[in-house]
Amino acid sequence: MKRLSNLLLTLLAVSCIGCATFHPSTNEQNVRPDDFGVEYEWREGSLPPPYHYEYTVIIKPSRQSEIVLTPDYPSITVPKWTEFFKVEEQGLNDLYRVMVENGLFTRKWRQLDAAPVGGSNQTLVVTAQGKRIKVGDYLVPEQQVSAKVMYAAVQALVPRDIWERLKARRQQYMQEQLKNWGRAAGTS
Repeated sequence: MKRLSNLLLTLLAVSCIGCATFHPSTNEQNVRPDDFGVEYEWREGSLPPPYHYEYTVIIKPSRQSEIVLTPDYPSITVPKWTEFFKVEEQGLNDLYRVMVENGLFTRKWRQLDAAPVGGSNQTLVVTAQGKRIKVGDYLVPEQQVSAKVMYAAVQALVPRDIWERLKARRQQYMQEQLKNWGRAAGTS
């Protein structure tokens, strides 16, 4: 039992030593810095074209934000669709609060030693008080829930009509690509 207690205390001490990369004070945690900005990237896993897609959501301190969707593997022939939107002041404050509550600024974000190959992945880069914090994908299990909450909070700021419009454009793009490939193969 004593060995278990010592092991737990050692683990606690090690985790506390390496946790912090950014320490806002208690008062600062509740106040969104003027330079607070977010870039969230999501990429579909390894799928044959045209089923792969990826997008980036950029939340700017100015509240003027955007989402850029690439409906296939990026190349010079694949379009990129950009939709602009404005995030309300309260939305930015709420997003910052979600980041604080999920330890973005106080944890050392750690990825798995052996990340899965071929699956979808996502990353989050946050700027606040002149510092950049990156949360990669394939995090250690105890950090996964917090990261997913932050990812979802960013995605939720993109208006629903924009998501629907991009989804419809992607569906149309896939149908056109499949139709073109059918013609090229002589099966149309």
